[in-house]
Amino acid sequence: MSFYEPLSVNTLSLFFPTFIASYSTKNEETQNNNNIGITLYNKSLGISSLINKSKLTNIERNLLGLTHRIESILIGLLLSDGWFQKRGHWNPRFGLKQSIINFPFLWSCFIEFAYLCSGYPYLGKYVLRGKLFYNISFQTRQLECFNIIYNLFYKSVKGRLVKQISPELFHYMNYIVLAYWIQGGGSKQKKGLEISTQGYTLKEVILLANILRIKFNLDPKIQLSRPDQSIYRNRSINLGPSLVAPNYKIYLNSVDLNKIRPLISPYFVPQFLYKIN
Repeated sequence: MSFYEPLSVNTLSLFFPTFIASYSTKNEETQNNNNIGITLYNKSLGISSLINKSKLTNIERNLLGLTHRIESILIGLLLSDGWFQKRGHWNPRFGLKQSIINFPFLWSCFIEFAYLCSGYPYLGKYVLRGKLFYNISFQTRQLECFNIIYNLFYKSVKGRLVKQISPELFHYMNYIVLAYWIQGGGSKQKKGLEISTQGYTLKEVILLANILRIKFNLDPKIQLSRPDQSIYRNRSINLGPSLVAPNYKIYLNSVDLNKIRPLISPYFVPQFLYKIN
């Protein structure tokens, strides 16, 4: 079944739970058949037996942490479509939502974070201009291991919690981060690549461009695009209209794209390879 075909309301709602079960089983079998040893570095940890456990013991929670790979994927997704949710003194949880058309990408991300989740992705729907659309999301548990990355991105500004870009991001930027940032927020433009930075201030976009320039020896250009207030829904809590700023994009030309392509393509899902080809 193709996710690029239009689906009726009844078809999708009845089909989805069965599909998730069969899709996860098929992927688990594939992973098991291909495994010839214990390899944790730069590999997905896959679906854990903890996923069906609603509440973890303190020992189990303390054993959960972020590998270098997961930390990099997390940062790349936070730069694009991902978000953190934190309530009071509780630990943060990570969430990601995609259109149903982007299910392969969402599922590949879920497989990476599955050992930190208490359930499978779930289906959502919304109406826009009289048309019904579907999306798919997942959220992790509320875990202490997220606090370092949470504090890297979220700051309190005049009593409001705001998602920001800080200079410390330089130390975390690598090709895995870049790959997931482009998959979540990149688009093909002629022979180059455009990376969305909607919702960030010009100062933050300049900082991101400089990180790309220094880390990867690229020559990024900053472009102005039309403001879109909808992007601020995941950017902060209780943001007022006065904080809405113009939107910017970072453009990489074909020379830069050719330079990074072989280094980021191993982390791409096949669905999104067109963005860098």
